[in-house]
This record gives sequence, C-alpha cells and structure tokens, in this order.
Amino acid sequence: MKFNEYESKSLEEIKKWELEKHDGFNKKILDATSKPINYIIDKIGPEKFKVFENAIEGTIKKLLFASTYTVDPKKLIKRAHDHGVMINDISELKRCSLELLDKCNREHISFHEIAGAAQGAAAGLGGALLATADITAVLVQDFHMIQEIGFCYGYEPNDIIEKEIILRIIQAGLGGSEIKFKALDEINLLKKMKGRNKKSDKLEIAAKGVSVLGSKALEESIQSVAVSLLGRLMRRALPIISVVISAHSNYEIIEHTGNMAFMVYRKRFLDRKRYLKNQS
Repeated sequence: MKFNEYESKSLEEIKKWELEKHDGFNKKILDATSKPINYIIDKIGPEKFKVFENAIEGTIKKLLFASTYTVDPKKLIKRAHDHGVMINDISELKRCSLELLDKCNREHISFHEIAGAAQGAAAGLGGALLATADITAVLVQDFHMIQEIGFCYGYEPNDIIEKEIILRIIQAGLGGSEIKFKALDEINLLKKMKGRNKKSDKLEIAAKGVSVLGSKALEESIQSVAVSLLGRLMRRALPIISVVISAHSNYEIIEHTGNMAFMVYRKRFLDRKRYLKNQS
C-alpha cells in the first residue's frame, strides 16, 4: 500500500532516527547518565545505591504487575476533538490521520514536560531528602504519559507486553546510544510476540522471549533505569542550585522518553496501517 505524503515523510524520519546515535548536548547528557554501575556505586556507596535501586524496583514492579492505569475514554475523545480528530469511539483511533494524532501527542508531551519541571522544582526545595521520592514520582508520571501516548495511537495501556515495551522506551529515553539500540531491538522482538507469526518463527520467538521477559531481563532493566536516574540525581548535590537542576532534570526525563515513545508508536501505527490495508 502507499502512504500519503505526511506518512511517507514520517516513516523516513523515524527510520533515520532509529539509526542515529545521540549527538551534541543530548549525547553529553545521556552518556553522562549511562555510567557503568560500578562507577555509580563507587560515587555514592553500595548501601545508598541499594536503597535507591530498591525504590526504583518497587516502583517498576508495581507499574508492570500490580497497577492498572485507567484511561478515561470520554476525556480522550474530548482531547481528540480539540485537536480535530473527530471520533465517536476510541476504537476508531487505529484508522485516524497520523498527522492529527501526532499534533495531539506533541502537545500532550509538552504538557507533561512542564508538569514534570514544576514537580522537580518543588522537590528541589527539599534537596536530597526528597530527591528519591521525586525520581520515583516522575518515573510513575513518565510511565503513565507513555501509556496515554500508546493508547492515543490505538494500543492497550494495560497489556503486559505493552508495559514491557514502555519499560524499554524509558530505558532508551534515559540512557546512551547503545542502550537506545538495544531497547529498540527488544521492542521489535516484543512486537513480534504480540503479533501473528509464521510457524517457523514461533520457536525462535519463544526462545528469545525468555531473554526479554524473564526475571534476569527485568533485573537488568531495573538496574539500567536506576543507574541512569542516579546519574541525574547526583547532579542535584549542590543545595543552592537544587531547585533549578531538579526542574531541568525532570524536564529532560519527560522530553527524552516522550520523544522515544513518539517515534516508537508512530512507527507501530504505520506498520499496523499497512497490515490492515493489506488485509482488506
């Protein structure tokens, strides 16, 4: 099938982005927050790292396994109408204009960036005392923002595979270039696990599924997120500038993960549109 001009340009933009390493200012920030775990432990001590890692682990496991995020269909439909997406039911999102959905989600991400910065500034007043609580709070906000982005492109936010995809989006948004590429590979595998696959693919997918959904994979993901977040937390060490840094740090987290989610879900939207068109 042929995409329209906007969709074709978007697909080319996404393909280019998938192959790009972080550069410029983003590379400096993200590489700095992707230090090896031993470096982080040496800086803050094993006991403090374990306390922080346990807080991140508890938050992530709750988001993955214990919490159900409810998206209000009426609220989402109203938001869609405000951006020119005229739907009567959320199931219609799958066949909507990508351009209109993109516009809606760009503004949604911007809203969360501002909210995250405000939350970080408030937490910065408490310095290190509130830093861990702030980081876990912004992690929850980030996870829910990505669920809403995915839902807007027609994906169920409480599906366990979707939640695992969200965790990879957060990893990639927080980490350096190598983490981004690894996360994209795992997202592609998770997508295959959700989709219909030829019989010849099933054994390979089942075998690889253990590597992305098993307890070891979860432990590695939690550690990756913890190290990246600690890299940001360490920049809040000076009380005088804690308010500014906390606000900017939270803004960065939402900005980077929001952009990652934006690209991933747009690609999935176009892949699904091509599939549905070929099936009709």
